Amino acid sequence: MSLSAAQLEGATEATYALLDALGLSAYRFAIEPRETAWALKLECAVAEGWEAVTLPVDIDLLLASRTDAEARAQIATAWAAALTACRRESGSD
Repeated sequence: MSLSAAQLEGATEATYALLDALGLSAYRFAIEPRETAWALKLECAVAEGWEAVTLPVDIDLLLASRTDAEARAQIATAWAAALTACRRESGSD
């Protein structure tokens, strides 16, 4: 699947929104096209330093998540467990 610049920008914005909603602390990411599927490559701050995670991305679902609450919830559920170590801890600065 080939994405336009506008679609890639939309995917990036949707990812920022999802990661913020998941309560991640410090992180950086890229949405990368792959042969058979897309991937979220994310590096995030964890207690021991930094952790790298790669997760599959359904690009159509990600783009839909900008306006579709069900799509947002589906992606958030899929990513939440893998990104638990990246979340902000309550009471930390």
